[in-house]
Amino acid sequence: MSGDGGSASWALRLHAVCEWIWFTALINLLWIAFTLAGLIVLGAAPATVAAVALTRRRLRGDRVRVVREFSRGWLNDFSAANIVIGPALGLTALLLWGTTRQIAGAAPALATAATAIGFVFAFLLAAVLAPLYVNYDLPRGRYLLVASRWLLANLIHGVLLAIAAIAIIVASFFLPGLIPVFSVGAWLVLSTALCLGFFTANDRRVAEQTAASTSAPRVSAPASRTPVPSRTSSLTAASRITTEGTSR
Repeated sequence: MSGDGGSASWALRLHAVCEWIWFTALINLLWIAFTLAGLIVLGAAPATVAAVALTRRRLRGDRVRVVREFSRGWLNDFSAANIVIGPALGLTALLLWGTTRQIAGAAPALATAATAIGFVFAFLLAAVLAPLYVNYDLPRGRYLLVASRWLLANLIHGVLLAIAAIAIIVASFFLPGLIPVFSVGAWLVLSTALCLGFFTANDRRVAEQTAASTSAPRVSAPASRTPVPSRTSSLTAASRITTEGTSR
């Protein structure tokens, strides 16, 4: 009996893994298709938001109709995504182009290093922005500021995101066939899972700090905390950014 139970457990786990592989490949295909549908410049940001939103729902255990809901999300968030996330994606692309040109043209090492560092920061900022937009309800003009402050205050989380990106890039380098069918989807799914995990842990710390401060008489909250509305509960890091409000 125990052997049958163990076999069933492994079968269920294998099925779950296969479902995630299929979901990731489908997200990859849809991201490319809808990015091209928006002529790349206008299509990438809403495609990213749609992919992140569906990944968030899948991580919560929801059943989703991927193609239908991806297309609906792409249309619904077309304008907002381009306003909030589009500039970060554009800056990332420009800095990548500048870095490759400087390396190819044998530019001064200091200038190349500065451009490369800017590219890495812009890339990680864009990776944080999409889950932040999907998970929290902030004024549109606040997302970039909050994401920047959060990333600067949580460098270890940024390093983990960079390691995940490097792992996918290395795998794609050795298996080029992954690029058109899996690589982008893998990055979107993995970065979303990591960022949502970071945000959840951060919200838990904020809730504990808030409970401790309210239970202690005559103790006021640090003046550096700035309340902002959110889709879930709160977003705070070591930078003391706090968001509070209704969930989406």
